[in-house]
Amino acid sequence: MKVLGFNRVEMIVPEAQIHEAVKQFNEVLGTKLPSPIPIEGHPVLSSTDFDGSIELVTSVDGEGPFSRRGLGQVGPLVWGIEDFDDAKRWLNENGYRISFEYDSSTGNEKEASTSVRQLVLDPGQWYGFHVTLMERRHAEGGSE
Repeated sequence: MKVLGFNRVEMIVPEAQIHEAVKQFNEVLGTKLPSPIPIEGHPVLSSTDFDGSIELVTSVDGEGPFSRRGLGQVGPLVWGIEDFDDAKRWLNENGYRISFEYDSSTGNEKEASTSVRQLVLDPGQWYGFHVTLMERRHAEGGSE
């Protein structure tokens, strides 16, 4: 498994404030967060600036993985990987549990355009931290 380095931190914001938060982060910190998009099949809104190493996320209608987290919470810490399948194999062979897999190509059009596949690791093996490994494909077919 080849880890490419730290990719981004996910920051959890209240649903009613996600659009305001995107505007503020862009205006004050110079990020390039796009309008939040819904994640197909999951009650989540997401706005990701890969170059800025940040993602703002929120649960929708009080449901989903971020619904029980309070204000100012840091969500998953994301590392880039070269090859999703190789990483998945290596993790399984070495006793690391994968709690969730995500493939943006199965989502809506905006979601699919991000071209990412992610392995969310079991926080119980990571000292309570939410660690995610992400393969990001670019238009030319290579990984990030």
